[in-house]
Amino acid sequence: MNLSTLLRVAQLNLPGPEAYERIIKGMIPPYSPREITPLLRFYSVKSNRIVFYPMEEYPKRLLDLENPPFLLSYNSTLPQKEERIITLAGSRSCDFEGLQAAFILGKALAEAGFTLLVSNSRGFDRWARLGSQSANKASYVNCDCGLGTKRITYDRSLEGEKLISAFLPFEEVTPIRCLSRNVLSAALSDVTIIGPAPSDSGALHVASWALDLGKEVLVHPSGVGPKKTQMGSSFLHQSGAHLFGGGDLPSKGVI
Repeated sequence: MNLSTLLRVAQLNLPGPEAYERIIKGMIPPYSPREITPLLRFYSVKSNRIVFYPMEEYPKRLLDLENPPFLLSYNSTLPQKEERIITLAGSRSCDFEGLQAAFILGKALAEAGFTLLVSNSRGFDRWARLGSQSANKASYVNCDCGLGTKRITYDRSLEGEKLISAFLPFEEVTPIRCLSRNVLSAALSDVTIIGPAPSDSGALHVASWALDLGKEVLVHPSGVGPKKTQMGSSFLHQSGAHLFGGGDLPSKGVI
């Protein structure tokens, strides 16, 4: 889909899903419903927006990237440089102890006045933001696909969160888009905390990019141990990353 079509759709006044068929049939042919329907689903929500590089609303933190994304779609607000944002990343396959630790950490950070930035993945990331939700604080959720796809719109746990995506609303998840998302997760905050993560985890990709960008990388104690889901995060700690848990917030000088 070219930029001119995207901008035309963005300017339409769409009252809701009932407008889909009318537009698909005649206003912007010859695109297929596979592309147009998620796009219209996205724009039918009045708060949804797309910002292009380097518009005023574009996050300043991303300007430091060698190849910043051309666009960002979002449903509420975008991260601002003055916000106290902490990126959390961990395994999709955490056991109960890991999920419990994620919830407690997310709740403690939210209560301390921080805003979480996590992925839309299940496991550690999801339970960290559920902890933040329990403290009545929304998290930024950096998504691996378009915000108009069923992967996002059918996930009820995302209701009330601040969704961000570097992809067009109709673009489905792919492995390369997961990797691209990880770069943004590292760039959009100054501190990254890694939870339990196996050696092939995307959380380690987030940590690697954070280090490359000169950000601080910490490991949550739940990520250190002999389990397979802890091998990557344990190695990160052994390589010099300091431990950081919910009870450590004041002593670590982050507040």
